Amino acid sequence: MKRSHVLFDVVVLVVYLLAANPALTGIPLHEFVGLGAFVAIAAHVVVSADGLGGRGRVGQLILNALLSLAACVVSGVMVSGTVLPSMGLYASGYHFWDPLHAVAAKVLLAALLVHVVVRGPAALAVLRRRRDLCGEGGDCPA
Repeated sequence: MKRSHVLFDVVVLVVYLLAANPALTGIPLHEFVGLGAFVAIAAHVVVSADGLGGRGRVGQLILNALLSLAACVVSGVMVSGTVLPSMGLYASGYHFWDPLHAVAAKVLLAALLVHVVVRGPAALAVLRRRRDLCGEGGDCPA
């Protein structure tokens, strides 16, 4: 794992946390940041998992997590009060899409928590290794 990948992952996590809190951002920003979070998480999967297929059982887990992400994004767009109307579109079926969005968001959060618990120690080790090489004075070669 490279340090640049860890820093990218931290940015993806921050974008997700911002998107996952509509009470903090308001619904319009929640919707647009959610679309950005989708792009960032998809890029994270491609960068860190050898593409969307992965290998073996890990690949299956990644694809399952992507399905929950896709369900969350698609259902979020379908209940959108800002994104779709800004494009002159309207989707019917709110009573189907809204509960799906709520469940998919919870599944996505659970998958993210598992991911952070499993991959967090390795990411912290990468960040600590860099700090240990540079010393406390910060005079580290580029």
